[in-house]
Amino acid sequence: MGKRKPPEGTPLVRVVVPNRVDIAGGTLDIFPLYLLVPGSMTVNAAICVSSVVSIRLLRRTVRLISENFSLRAEAGDTHGFPTRGKFGLIAAALRSFPPQTGIELRFRNEAPLGSGIGASSALLVATVLAMCRLLGIRKSWRDTAREAMEIEAAHLRSLTGSQDHIAALRGGIQGIRYFPGRTEPERIAPGSPVGRIFAAHGFLAGTGKSHFSAGLNWRMIRGAIDGNPEALRRFRGIADAARDAWEAVSAGEIERAGRAMAREWAIRRTTARGISTRKVDSAFSSPEFRRWVSGAKLCGAGGGGMLFGLLRDPGDRETVESFLESRGVSPFPFRISAGPQISCAGGIGVR
Repeated sequence: MGKRKPPEGTPLVRVVVPNRVDIAGGTLDIFPLYLLVPGSMTVNAAICVSSVVSIRLLRRTVRLISENFSLRAEAGDTHGFPTRGKFGLIAAALRSFPPQTGIELRFRNEAPLGSGIGASSALLVATVLAMCRLLGIRKSWRDTAREAMEIEAAHLRSLTGSQDHIAALRGGIQGIRYFPGRTEPERIAPGSPVGRIFAAHGFLAGTGKSHFSAGLNWRMIRGAIDGNPEALRRFRGIADAARDAWEAVSAGEIERAGRAMAREWAIRRTTARGISTRKVDSAFSSPEFRRWVSGAKLCGAGGGGMLFGLLRDPGDRETVESFLESRGVSPFPFRISAGPQISCAGGIGVR
């Protein structure tokens, strides 16, 4: 007798990847900005706010399900979905693989919509990893990061960077240096002494306002690409602050890291209109907040989303969280992720 096919709904692959907070140097990961600003560097931390993709067996067709939006779509194979709409980015990713049928893909982001912590990019990375594992394709993290970044740029028809994808693939705390033709990241493991110190001092909170990074990113870097001396000066200041932040984080010097992050944010918020908000400015400028926090910023391009900061004393966490809640900002748990988690079960290899 032939081998029986596993029943519909059999789990095949589940991929969980981290989102990230950018500590300093965000935007410098976008081509060609890092070529125009010598010493460009981005510092970020992968966090345990995850993007999840799971694949299960299905009869005949292909089904996509968004658990966040309670949406679903079906097609004859993985190339049959439109590249516009809620599933557009996922559809673009699926078209980079040979067409498949007989599977269901489920997607979920733990981050709020428009959070600024790279959730869409992380979900894209999770999709690429899941399809690679399903089809037995092996790729380096560098190739996967580049592929995901270029899929995203083509889909958005906008400039995109690589820091989100690198954090999703490597986990930990990253110091990413950019050079012509290559990217050189260093990594601090979450369980290392420095990683534990950083996690103890970090805090995360949601502003309740969504942001749209593509438009803000373009407004920030347009002047630099045009050769505007003031825009280039500001980005050189951001790069200097990022290098200082990485040296401080690597040495476990949290107070110094916070000062570098605050200096970076002070420059960043002047690079384009709409990067900060009144709510955030009010909180950051209050004497109490300055007494408890060595540095804080909005994640990603700003304009809303999540804010990240470093406590001077971990014992003040509850006090700071209560202060933020009184300002309409919602605290989130802050933990550093070690990187992707991939599990497989059932039969692998769909035709």
